[in-house]
Amino acid sequence: MIKRILVTGATGQQGGATALELLSHGFHVSALTRNLYSPAAQELANKGAELVEGDWSNLDSIALSLEKVDAVYMVLPSTWNMSEEEDNKEADLGIAFIDLLKLKKIKYVIYSSVMMADKHTSFRPRFKHTIEEYLWKSGLKATVLHPATFMENFLMPSSGVSEGILYNFMPKGRKVPYITTEDIGVFARIVFEDPETYVGRTLDLAGDEVDEQEILKALNTSLGKGLKLIQLPKEALEAQNILFGKLIDMFTNTPFPTLDFATLRKLNPQLRTFPAWLEQFGKEKFNSKIQD
Repeated sequence: MIKRILVTGATGQQGGATALELLSHGFHVSALTRNLYSPAAQELANKGAELVEGDWSNLDSIALSLEKVDAVYMVLPSTWNMSEEEDNKEADLGIAFIDLLKLKKIKYVIYSSVMMADKHTSFRPRFKHTIEEYLWKSGLKATVLHPATFMENFLMPSSGVSEGILYNFMPKGRKVPYITTEDIGVFARIVFEDPETYVGRTLDLAGDEVDEQEILKALNTSLGKGLKLIQLPKEALEAQNILFGKLIDMFTNTPFPTLDFATLRKLNPQLRTFPAWLEQFGKEKFNSKIQD
């Protein structure tokens, strides 16, 4: 039975949401953080998490904590600078961490990857799909999560919303799957509660599929603002980062997975659509950012 779980990236959005969800359902959570005294870390401690100080640049700093847990929720440090060098670093780190998990005889692993990870192979030779393949070959009992794009990304400055603008990076008119980090945490908890049902499986996770016009309408309705939509051409994005341009090509020309929302909602009845996320979480956060 899985009761003690190490959550990596526990003070980030996804790891933090997962740690809180697990704590609220009686799991013992070891929360990996570089800074034991950060507000996010202290919030987890106040909720009952055991804080574990560790740094991805030194896996030995994480090794001891693995001797005290049954399972691991594995989310690697995010990078916003898309490059072959960064992809290689992420792949190498994921592989080294899986080797450490195997050495420490971890009973179960959930690896949070990204939706359509396998579709990146043509332009990102080593990326999250590399880590997934290594995990499946490792002999560890595991589940891989393929979360869609985070709804929380719209809170970032690059969305333009804080300046009264909505920049659309995605193909014009294309319905794109999105999910909240809170719902990723719910699905992680469901897997840890019943690991034998999900062992060896990859789960595509989303709460909604919306295009830029639906996003704009939801934002304007919720926030009471008149955001201006600006479509960013692929050529401009590619000029800034060639890999990002190729990512937009993939989104344009490759179908998204067929998502079984009925089954997802049966597992998680509170699965949030984009408007529901705005009302429950996003609206308050946006209102603190938007310049009047």
